Amino acid sequence: MAVLASWVWVLAGCFSAAVAEVSNTSAPYPPLWEDSPEQLSDYRMEGGKYIINPWVYTERMGMYRILLEETAMYFAKYGPENEQNLLWGLPLQFGWQYESGRLADPTGMTDCGNGLNESLCVSVDSWWADINYYLSVIPFLAAVDSGITGISPSLIKILPPPKDQMRFCYNVSGCQSALPETMNRWRDFFQYMQLNSSDFDGLLNYLWEAHTSSLEYPTSAFVDRYDFYSEQEANFEENWAIAVDYLAAARFPTTQNRTHSFQRGLPPRVLVDTDIAPFIPDFTPLQNEVLVSLKLLGDTDRNSGSLSLTLWENLMSTKLARALFLQAFEAFLARYS
Repeated sequence: MAVLASWVWVLAGCFSAAVAEVSNTSAPYPPLWEDSPEQLSDYRMEGGKYIINPWVYTERMGMYRILLEETAMYFAKYGPENEQNLLWGLPLQFGWQYESGRLADPTGMTDCGNGLNESLCVSVDSWWADINYYLSVIPFLAAVDSGITGISPSLIKILPPPKDQMRFCYNVSGCQSALPETMNRWRDFFQYMQLNSSDFDGLLNYLWEAHTSSLEYPTSAFVDRYDFYSEQEANFEENWAIAVDYLAAARFPTTQNRTHSFQRGLPPRVLVDTDIAPFIPDFTPLQNEVLVSLKLLGDTDRNSGSLSLTLWENLMSTKLARALFLQAFEAFLARYS
């Protein structure tokens, strides 16, 4: 428990420092946000269907942009300019993956994501891209099926990757058959959102239930992708997936500014074997500290057989405890400002 508590406070400090560093930064949008489709009519049509290729960065980002546009009305009561929309965490995380080179082909066998003419290519060999597929296509299809976009799911066609096609689903019926609980979780989120009685804490609960459900299958199905990375990057990927469960238990509010600030602590490039935090020279002290904290959390979680997560979930089971955890962010601001 002492180690767990230490990690919680250190990580809170790290992310508070990130907030302090970017408090005056404007326009926290993902890369190429304005170049991504804003409405379904921005995608090409073929055979009466909208064709979406999620293996092109801007086309996958477009699904997020449409979701943000179509759900804005439900978050208007929480703040202006859609800043409080909890879906911002998804495109901002995807944008960081793109900007840091994590969507490119890690095998080096193709130019996908690396070559001048392939900069928007999203590699199916990328662990990050495969995990994100289930946090982009699944929510999008569930939203369409929930009536958020006002069109029939039958009008959407999701294109497969160039290989490993059987490891993904592409439409509402296929995804419902393959991952019924995950589809139901996202559908619950979008349906709850449309209720007049919905509130912010309830939205957070439904969102994180859906988010963690989306990760259950791909984090186990794509462990073979670890072989394409350095030991340091593979460990970071595993630790990051573990950390999401702890953020979910605390119902971290994935609003636009908070998520943008949070990500300043994440590594700006793919890790190599010589990267040993906290001594990575081209990383900021904050980025080094976050890597150390994530490793501490990952080691603690694995060594405890996930007992630490159970304890943390029990600790975060009340609204007061979650509020106190978020206040810990503010307590560290003076230390890093």
